[in-house]
Amino acid sequence: ARRIQNAILPDMQLISAALPDSFLLYKPRDVVSGDFPWFVQSGDNIFIAAVDCTGHGVPGALLSLIGYFLLNDIVKSRHVTDPGTILDLLDEGVTQTLRQDQAEAATKDGMDIALCRVNIKRGVVEYAGAHRPLMIMKGGELTEVKGDRCPVGGGLSKENSRFTTTKVELNPGDSIYFSSDGFPDQFGGEEGRKFGPKRVRELVTSLHHLPADQAVAGFDSAWEQWRGDH
Repeated sequence: ARRIQNAILPDMQLISAALPDSFLLYKPRDVVSGDFPWFVQSGDNIFIAAVDCTGHGVPGALLSLIGYFLLNDIVKSRHVTDPGTILDLLDEGVTQTLRQDQAEAATKDGMDIALCRVNIKRGVVEYAGAHRPLMIMKGGELTEVKGDRCPVGGGLSKENSRFTTTKVELNPGDSIYFSSDGFPDQFGGEEGRKFGPKRVRELVTSLHHLPADQAVAGFDSAWEQWRGDH
């Protein structure tokens, strides 16, 4: 099961070739995971996401396969490029696949996601999120773009709701960060509390100036020290 799931995960060499100063921190809790990174490059457009499926282990991993193939179909086969529209179609696909549009739907499962479309040549990032924010370090200042407050799928009625696309123009030296909630929601510390969004923002502020290989070590170390034996 791990080998099958690992086969669909993006190759870090491909990501590094497209985004030279980038990193990916992936630490599944179980043999298989409900969280997964997703990456596709199409011409000058780079699509990259952190996807968080409900559940852990096997149920989450089954849902991750559904999310992976739906995203590939939307971007690779249907050539949709707007992040908000991609999430609208992903929501539609999850709802139909799990038959959540029927009155007797047996599952309320869904996913949270942070999705970016990056155009390196133009220095532009377009972002859409379901319950997950995008953090931007621009000129040494941290700003945050909130994701929409609804999940993808989940069997919830979303009358006339559409996921929002936010456009951000970046300059050399600026950087962006996003994750599943597995990072800020990790329990640990002396009182067994969550790591929390505030500590994540402090980490980003303190590590953003470092090269990617050093930054990822800093994120990993801070998180592991907090996690301890949890």
